[in-house]
Amino acid sequence: MASKLTALAAGLVFAGAMVSSAPVWAEYPDKPITMIVPWAAGGSTDQTARVLAKAAEASLGQPIVIVNQPGASTTIGMAALASAKPDGYTIGTLSSTAYLVALQGRQLPFDPINSFSYVSYYGDNVIGVAVRADAPWKTFKELVEDGKARPGAIKYGTAGVGTTQHLTTAAIQFASKAKFTHIPQQGSAASMPALLGGHVDFVTETSVWAPFVEDKQVRLLAVATPQRSKLYPDVPTLAELGYDSLRSVQAIIAPAGMPEPIRAKLETAFRKALSDKAFLETMDRLRMETIDLPGAEVKKLVQSEYDRAGQLLQEIGKAK
Repeated sequence: MASKLTALAAGLVFAGAMVSSAPVWAEYPDKPITMIVPWAAGGSTDQTARVLAKAAEASLGQPIVIVNQPGASTTIGMAALASAKPDGYTIGTLSSTAYLVALQGRQLPFDPINSFSYVSYYGDNVIGVAVRADAPWKTFKELVEDGKARPGAIKYGTAGVGTTQHLTTAAIQFASKAKFTHIPQQGSAASMPALLGGHVDFVTETSVWAPFVEDKQVRLLAVATPQRSKLYPDVPTLAELGYDSLRSVQAIIAPAGMPEPIRAKLETAFRKALSDKAFLETMDRLRMETIDLPGAEVKKLVQSEYDRAGQLLQEIGKAK
């Protein structure tokens, strides 16, 4: 009898061990997920992240709670994300600013590339070169040629020094030998009043120019998207005009070290959410391009953009 009890006890211990050793991700997710957005509420990243997260909930079966942690050019929110437990219950958004600040001498408590797991891409902001409708330049080529003929006479605005917009214009100048004078603004929203008020002659900006293009106050000369924007199919890309440019990245990421089955489940949910009607309508309204890429490709893209931006910053420094 004693031997039977011993065998039964051993069997129960073994069964318990089998249960306790089951992968922690087998039932993932079994509670709400937090998404850190390192921008203030109401901006384009915040708006698109909210509607995309809502669509992803259908696949994940749990709510995704948006937490805005703005400040210090996204580094506050990104630091919080990098230090979170990599269990899939804290994820966040990535935009170009988050890794560009690391190239400008700022000391960060995280590695801008390797402190994160990459879940999926979801789109690009459409960066465009825009002038007032009454400007003398009808094409991007005319603007560049004038920049070569009159070095420093033409002023341009962007959201600030070291932004994707600034570095894109710097790349144009290095490639063309044109010389423009940078008048950095306090964010993208300030760029359009500067253009319309005549304080700058053109802007290289995210789609804050879109309403003014549509009511014909502003003319769009070129866009910095990989292909022509479906919203502005008649406007050439910088690439087809022979110029390098940086992408304005929008992606979903998480802390480094997240188990692959969890990362893959998140990737599947967020990529499926890209076809959600409300998400697509939000992207169109904000003049953003929806782009589907898996996590592995996102990391390659971000590393490439980071390396290219670093090279541009070195060139800018040497040219000063």
